[in-house]
Amino acid sequence: MVFEQFEGVFTPIPTPFSKTDRSINFNFIKKHLEFLNQKKVHGVVVLGTNGEFPSLSIEERKNVLSWVMKFRGSLRVIFQAGSSSFVETVSLCDYAKDLGVDGFLIASPYYYKQITEAGLIDYYREILNRIHDPVFLYNMPQNTMVQISHNIIESLLSFNNFLGLKDSSGNWEDSKKFIENFRQLHIFIGNDLLLQKGLEAGAGGCITAASNTFPELVMNVFTSFKNGVETEYSQNQLSKYRKLICEYPLQPVSKYILHLRGFGDSSVRAPLQNLTESQKREIERGLAALGFDFFR
Repeated sequence: MVFEQFEGVFTPIPTPFSKTDRSINFNFIKKHLEFLNQKKVHGVVVLGTNGEFPSLSIEERKNVLSWVMKFRGSLRVIFQAGSSSFVETVSLCDYAKDLGVDGFLIASPYYYKQITEAGLIDYYREILNRIHDPVFLYNMPQNTMVQISHNIIESLLSFNNFLGLKDSSGNWEDSKKFIENFRQLHIFIGNDLLLQKGLEAGAGGCITAASNTFPELVMNVFTSFKNGVETEYSQNQLSKYRKLICEYPLQPVSKYILHLRGFGDSSVRAPLQNLTESQKREIERGLAALGFDFFR
């Protein structure tokens, strides 16, 4: 089946920046990829929302991807190449294709608001006509203010390289309808809280934030489901953790928890802000209350 290579847990890795000059910490990325290989996640998504892609230049995005491809090990790689310009998006995809990425995630164009469905369809068609590798749309309306509708999806079904969607709306009814109405597509669940429900409904896998810091929790849900084992306990543990980290901005809290797990310091880039010292103590207490430690 064409979707088998994308089945499973894909981690939307962060882009770690130096605390002094906000340059990219490539050694941190290498160490994180080694960690994810050890935890046997199925793949990574490079430069998605957790990767702070809008805060990087085009050249930096290329450099990060090149580094990931060099040190990915057995991980499959999906590259988030979306921007507000389809020309820029296609150029990034061409570069990534030459590196051997496994697929592409394309965020909606996010600068113009109240754009028509016809305009969005034209945008995606421009991309799909130029890229012949696997493409997944990225539904993240809370950030882009652009909703990928069922009409848009239906208009793109004739493209053989359109494989599916990552739904990060966080709305179970939306995710469920995507899964049920488009059985021919591969749907990634984008929220840890919905993983069990998504798998039971027929989702092919997930791209979720918790797999960055405690991939064990996410993998437990997925492997239990695939092995026909009861998943409620594993999902409950994952949900407790996700609810805790959702009390903070995901990019800086993920980087701080990775610090606690031994990955060293890293920063976000403005306009995002790092956790305050008070927030750091709160998250430490919250993790301790849940029984999580910081050792691999």
